[in-house]
Amino acid sequence: MSKRSLQDDNIPYSNHEQTKPHKLLKTASSKIDVSKAQSLLLARLNGIELPNELYGIDKEYNTLYKILKQTVTSGESNSCLIVGNRGTGKSTLVRTVLRDLQDLENEFCIVKLNGLTEVNDRLALNEISRQLVSEQNQPERSFASFADSFDYLLSLLKSGDKSSLPVIFVLDEFDLFAQHPKQALLYNLFDAAQSAQNPMAVIGLTCRLDALDLLEKRVKSRFSHRQIYLFPSPNFGEFLNIAKGTLALPDDYTGSEAFNLDLEELFQNPTVNGILRRIFDISKDIRMFQKICFPPVCKLKETAPFLSAEEFTESSLIQRADSKTAMLKGIALLELILIISMKKLLEKDVTTFNFQMVYDEYKDFMNRTQVNGMGFGMKLYKQAVALKAFENLQMFELVCPVDAPGKCPKEFRMTKLMLEQAQVTEAVLKYNCSQMIKKWATGAS
Repeated sequence: MSKRSLQDDNIPYSNHEQTKPHKLLKTASSKIDVSKAQSLLLARLNGIELPNELYGIDKEYNTLYKILKQTVTSGESNSCLIVGNRGTGKSTLVRTVLRDLQDLENEFCIVKLNGLTEVNDRLALNEISRQLVSEQNQPERSFASFADSFDYLLSLLKSGDKSSLPVIFVLDEFDLFAQHPKQALLYNLFDAAQSAQNPMAVIGLTCRLDALDLLEKRVKSRFSHRQIYLFPSPNFGEFLNIAKGTLALPDDYTGSEAFNLDLEELFQNPTVNGILRRIFDISKDIRMFQKICFPPVCKLKETAPFLSAEEFTESSLIQRADSKTAMLKGIALLELILIISMKKLLEKDVTTFNFQMVYDEYKDFMNRTQVNGMGFGMKLYKQAVALKAFENLQMFELVCPVDAPGKCPKEFRMTKLMLEQAQVTEAVLKYNCSQMIKKWATGAS
């Protein structure tokens, strides 16, 4: 049983209201099949299992379902392009529609291609042939040439009639297929769909709004120009529902009522709500939240069958960790001082600088410190030593050259800092260095 109580959420309940659900959780927690619930949630987070319900895309779902249902039940051939930013649910929408079509008595086969793996038409055709042979329980065939594979595919697609087994093509990263030479694959798929012989549907998924403009005229003329647009969640409430749906258990799972009730309370927790609000404000990408969910879900066990707000907070901090800021924790003190010197130059609107400018800034700081009598234990390093530290920063790619080096001496090659001023300040405050250096970095001196 999780130690988190309703009081932690700062939600005003009366004593009666507070005790009743808490007793329910205590009674039902022992009945939750944690192993089964954990497997389901991890499968969802990995994209293997689909959520129970889609939120905010009912109209788009109905449109795509109608298109594919006509192909499966009536033998109509169609083509459609689904356009939307990454993380808006394009793949989830298609997979959900295909899952629901399985409930119909009509059989159909699915061919899935991805522009990232099928990088040319030869690989794509071989993959199509392999999947079609597998779906139709035919013996596997090897092809001596690209032409043989191409002819075999066309014979499969154009030899049937409306009573033949419908084929649904799903082309993920559709815009990458449009970059293939001559766009032969897209042309033949759209042409086969337009020929209305073997019933087939071609569904493209892309995040590029100009995907249609990438098509050649002959390819575009054979496309139906049906497009479905998906957008990020327009309001925080809908985004919250999508996040809940990711972690909610189906009603037929043992202990789902207690688990889902605790989940509702978890999402009312100000800390968890703040994590979701930050993700919504930054990107509206539900996958960012799903990454945070992995550690809390993995830590579910029989003695703690509910998700913990503390685990979400810890996981969120890990996900938000800045790799460059973390790298600054391991550099030498002299290297950190040189970075602070660059930050001081940035504050003066000097965006590009060479080593000599950085060293002069460092030397000025040390001189001021010595004059004020506050430089006890601090040492002004020689220029050759500081130059070696500067080269180390370039090796770490924290400092990068602006132009080609040419014959210019190392001390005078122009560079730029690959860190934001806020990142430098954050790293210095966490670094084990003197208060004088911290004051210099933060502008307090």
